[in-house]
Amino acid sequence: MRLQQRSSAHNWARAAFKCGLLLTDTRLWASIGEQLQDRVTDVSDEMQRRYEGAADRLHDAHDALRGRNHWLTPTATLVGGVALGVGLGFLLAPVSGEEARAVLRDKVVDIKNRVNKASDVTAAEATGMYSRSMDSGT
Repeated sequence: MRLQQRSSAHNWARAAFKCGLLLTDTRLWASIGEQLQDRVTDVSDEMQRRYEGAADRLHDAHDALRGRNHWLTPTATLVGGVALGVGLGFLLAPVSGEEARAVLRDKVVDIKNRVNKASDVTAAEATGMYSRSMDSGT
């Protein structure tokens, strides 16, 4: 029994000595330091990416709440493209300029009449809805 206890104590002492030597190895500490630095860099990069994404979403929400949206550039591009198309159509049209202007004038008057009619209908509907709500509220 005593031999077994001595052997056990000897094994524990030997293991402690090996751990002590292992912990004093400079290459081990350098390797652990490099691994920790890599992990910290990875975590830092991920946190930076998430912060930037959240900041972008917050900025977009702020702009939307303030009524600032970015529709002007695409709208201006569309209007510019339509104007360019109309201009090229006039240059390459198989009819004379006078006939093309008359057709264009008729189209513009037709669109204007449709818009006026639609706005009159919308205004009438809004007025009717307002008067109905006032009647039901009294």
